[in-house]
Amino acid sequence: MTVIPLMFHAKRPSKMEDMQAVAVPFWIRKGYEGMTFFGHIITHSKEEADRFNNHWDALKNHELIHLYQARSTHDSWLCFYWKYFVFWLKACRYRKHLRNAGYLLNPFEMEAYAHMNDSDYLAQKEKGAIGWRHYADMSLEERLQIYLSWKRSA
Repeated sequence: MTVIPLMFHAKRPSKMEDMQAVAVPFWIRKGYEGMTFFGHIITHSKEEADRFNNHWDALKNHELIHLYQARSTHDSWLCFYWKYFVFWLKACRYRKHLRNAGYLLNPFEMEAYAHMNDSDYLAQKEKGAIGWRHYADMSLEERLQIYLSWKRSA
């Protein structure tokens, strides 16, 4: 497996400025273009990986927000993924209201989606991306209402 070495050779989030994209097609669900995995961006194809590596866009910014979020969770990928999993599990209760609720109502994803089009967002964050804490303090119903308002305005 090509992802196992990525886990064991991962640098601390604070030691990284950028994340290298790699193609591991079977690790990413249809409908998603990239996934942060221990300091790398997993993509469907070599072409997508090259796009992430050579071009700065909203999707690259989204994934880099996750890097900064990992910095704000004790500068640890394991802590970041543990919290991500717990948030995902809690939000799954809303699957009857929203398909992919575990993902879409996850505070980490909500911050990343809210700021992915703001190319200056990460430059403003000295301590890391901590907007996820604001979403984590909200109830799932409040997060659902925010998500639905974003969807209506898009």
